[in-house]
Amino acid sequence: MALAAAKVAAEQSDSYSSSGAGDSGSSQLEPDNDAKAHFEEHQNSADLGDRAEKPTANTISQNAMMGTKKVTDEGWFEGAEDLERANFVQEELYIHAKLLIADDRIVICGSSNINDRSQIGSHDSELSIVLEDTKVLESIMDGKPYQAGHHAATLRRRLWREHLGLLPPQDLDGSDDPNAQPPGDGLNNNDEGDEFEFVADPLCDKVWNTWTGQASTNTEVFRNLFHADPDKNIRTFDDYSKFTPNPKEDSEHRQGHVYDKYISVEELKKQLDRIKGHLVWMPLDFLCEAEMAERGLQINQITESVYT
Repeated sequence: MALAAAKVAAEQSDSYSSSGAGDSGSSQLEPDNDAKAHFEEHQNSADLGDRAEKPTANTISQNAMMGTKKVTDEGWFEGAEDLERANFVQEELYIHAKLLIADDRIVICGSSNINDRSQIGSHDSELSIVLEDTKVLESIMDGKPYQAGHHAATLRRRLWREHLGLLPPQDLDGSDDPNAQPPGDGLNNNDEGDEFEFVADPLCDKVWNTWTGQASTNTEVFRNLFHADPDKNIRTFDDYSKFTPNPKEDSEHRQGHVYDKYISVEELKKQLDRIKGHLVWMPLDFLCEAEMAERGLQINQITESVYT
């Protein structure tokens, strides 16, 4: 599942990438893919010697989840610090899906937006389902006893745990994961325990402070290390061009790579240790001062359906 911010970011990304002002470095893809193919072709036959005893992780995304080691504890090849720094790459995944959970009782899940354009029936060909529990889960809301829907509440708790890094990372092989089985072949695992109870009350001050604090930390680290976008400080297309490496104008930086060429690997890893879960702030001021509409195109009876 993805936060609503991911959908908004994806739509905004489409708007600026199509204009050409936000060239994300697609010209780099061909040489990068060639290098990757060359590496994979030779990795099995290469004589690694002592290096084979110090394997490196393919990804450190799991280090942001519960029960994993820190990035600072990940191994690397001795004497190759510059190569290690170059291999820290941040990538963004946009998921075209939405989820709304109301009061831990009702779930709306699907691809349609919560607006007339998607749901009126005469615009986008989108689909969502509405689930309302008949099975009650004794829970808590704003510090008081509360009867929640079992499916809605457990789904929301699991997602919040994921966003906060309070779930173990999932293995790529889901053959033994009860949550990856076909309907009826296994019960979902809700991982009941301390973390499950911690996020039980969505209005609890402790949960809210943890939520906002981790969102701020994650956003800050991604911004400072990788100049990740969208970002609230990118208010115009000119801001975007200066903030995000553009291969047409910037030959020193690469999209998604560590921006500070002089940061030590030790400090880089310490900053990455601070990332927990997948939570970041939605950049509400992103391109807020940019001209998004076609010049001369006004809202009228003909164009209204384009914007609504």
